[in-house]
Parts: sequence; C-alpha cells; structure tokens
Amino acid sequence: LAMDPVLGAIAAGNAVVLKPSEVSPSTSSLLASLVSDYLDNSAIKVVEGAVDETTMLLEQKWDKIFYTGG
Repeated sequence: LAMDPVLGAIAAGNAVVLKPSEVSPSTSSLLASLVSDYLDNSAIKVVEGAVDETTMLLEQKWDKIFYTGG
C-alpha cells in the first residue's frame, strides 16, 4: 500500500521520503533495506521510527504530504 504512491511520485520526477508504520518494525526494516539496495538513493529515502521521527519529519517544509493510515 505504501509503495504505490511512492512509485508514482518517483515516476513523475519527484523525490520521496517514506516513513513506514512503527507497528511493523520488521516490514519497515526490510523496506528500508530493499529501497537502499535497489532504488536511487537520491530519489527516495526511508525514515524508520515512531513519534520522535514522525515529529521531526512534520517539522520540515514539504511541498506535498501523502498519508496512508488511520
């Protein structure tokens, strides 16, 4: 679910920061590893973590934010 909008954004020429859910740390870690190994690191970064990392991300100035979750 997280990768569909990410791939579209990259295909459109945008850089992406992806913050996976903290409730699935194994999946988040695998995703970070795969992205780092197989995708252009100048186009996409994965930030792992919980409240502190999310707060840090939300303090940044972004052109767009896409949120999936509840």
